[in-house]
Amino acid sequence: MVDWTDAERSAIASLWGSIDPAEVGPAALARLLIVYPWTQRYFTAFGNLSSAAAVLGNADVAKHGTIVMNGLDRAVKNLDDIKNTYTALSKKHSEVLHVDPDNFKLLAACIDVCLAQKFGKRFTADIHEAWSKFMSVVVSALSRQYV
Repeated sequence: MVDWTDAERSAIASLWGSIDPAEVGPAALARLLIVYPWTQRYFTAFGNLSSAAAVLGNADVAKHGTIVMNGLDRAVKNLDDIKNTYTALSKKHSEVLHVDPDNFKLLAACIDVCLAQKFGKRFTADIHEAWSKFMSVVVSALSRQYV
C-alpha cells in the first residue's frame, strides 16, 4: 500500500481533471514509438510505423494512446488499491502480450514529457513529484505479474 499525502492526492486529482486523454495519450504513445523504436514490435498490427511522420499520422497509435490514458482514470479513482485495480491488465501484458515491463517506465516518462509540454509552468515541481509517484505506482502495478 502506498501512503499518499493530502497534497499528493489533490495534485493528482487536479492534474487529472485538466488532462485530455485524447490529446496526451496519442502524443505520449507516438513519442514512445519514435524515441524508443524497438517498442514498435508490440504494435505490428498498427501498420506503417517506419518514420516519425508515419507514427504521428497513424490512427491506431492515436486510438491506443487514448485508451492508455483513459485507463489511468481507474488508478486515479483507486489510489489506495492500484495494484489490484491493474491485476488483470498486468496479467494480460505479461502472459498474453509478452510486453517487456521496462516499456511501462518508458511510456510513463513519455507521458511526463507530454504533460510538461502541455502545462508548462503549471506543471510545478510539486505536481510533477506527485504525478511521478503516481506513475511509479502504476508502473509497479502493471509489472506485478512479471515477478
